[in-house]
Amino acid sequence: MAEIRVHQIDGTTVLIPASPAVSLVNILLSAGISIHHRCGGKAECGTCRVRLSSANQNIRFANAISPKEAQRLETMGAHPEDGERLACQTYISADCDVHLFS
Repeated sequence: MAEIRVHQIDGTTVLIPASPAVSLVNILLSAGISIHHRCGGKAECGTCRVRLSSANQNIRFANAISPKEAQRLETMGAHPEDGERLACQTYISADCDVHLFS
């Protein structure tokens, strides 16, 4: 099972297990980590934006960005090339770091 190292706004870091069958927003909420998600996971609001990174850049640690997510990120001025994603649309399959924005 993959592990997610969550870097929170207050500077603390939490290690939680991930499942590739559960969206990142639901994994965070289940672990008691607060994350905004106004639209309920439909990639419409962009409030659950996070930045993902991995020590091993040679592995694929998250699913590909869908056209709907790409459109929302573009309208927000986010940077998917730097690992910015919507947590509601992201499924983690390998160890990674998640940096929360809000």
